[in-house]
Amino acid sequence: MTNRLLKRLSSVALLCAAIIGPPGERAQAQNQGQQFSAAQIQAGYRVYASQCATCHGQNGNTVLGVDLPRQQFKTVSSDDDIKNRITNGSATAGMPPFKLEPAELDGILAYIRSGFDLTASPFKVGDAARGHAIFEGKGGCGSCHRVNGKGALTAPDLSDIGALRQPAAIQRSMLEPTKGMVPINRPLRIVTKDGRTIQGRRLNEDTFTVQLIDQNERLISLLKSDIRDYELGSTSNMPSFSGKLSDDELADLLAYLISLRG
Repeated sequence: MTNRLLKRLSSVALLCAAIIGPPGERAQAQNQGQQFSAAQIQAGYRVYASQCATCHGQNGNTVLGVDLPRQQFKTVSSDDDIKNRITNGSATAGMPPFKLEPAELDGILAYIRSGFDLTASPFKVGDAARGHAIFEGKGGCGSCHRVNGKGALTAPDLSDIGALRQPAAIQRSMLEPTKGMVPINRPLRIVTKDGRTIQGRRLNEDTFTVQLIDQNERLISLLKSDIRDYELGSTSNMPSFSGKLSDDELADLLAYLISLRG
């Protein structure tokens, strides 16, 4: 390995370290509302995979106290903060000024803000405590969802949603519920051979049986041989929060859901 390449790798390592900032109170990054294209996200992935993954790992979580896909940093960092740190360097972090093309800067930001999801759009993470209050209050989420044994069962249990789904996917479910719906959770309408009509949320299914949570929160298991009509809905029963919650409220609610890890 040449000295020139070693210097390049060293500069990239310092660049990645500077993005997360010096040790301090753990906080969550705040997006400034900038929107990035799919092409920028993909370009940022290529820059990250070839350079920054050396420090942060492929999943962006190998540095203690930092989880890049989940927007968790050691210091509060806006998009402009990150760009300025990269461009101007930091004497306290031991990073010299590092000049990147504007497209490279935007690409790295896009990939981080997307939650390392090449199909995602950027999102904003707010305050989890405020998000908890929205979940239980204005959002009315507990009327359908359950968290840690509290709430209803007509919609999926969210106790570990932060570990199961990427932030961008959670945001998609809040804004476009049908697009974010997991197939196993599709609404189900069944008419049995003895004339009963049962509606609810599909919970599990195999070759011979199907289990669902009905509208009264009862767990029902049926043999498929006892079913006359079986209809899976293609539209989520969950209402969209688009236009019902402000951008800041959505960011706070997302922060709370990300924090739910079982």
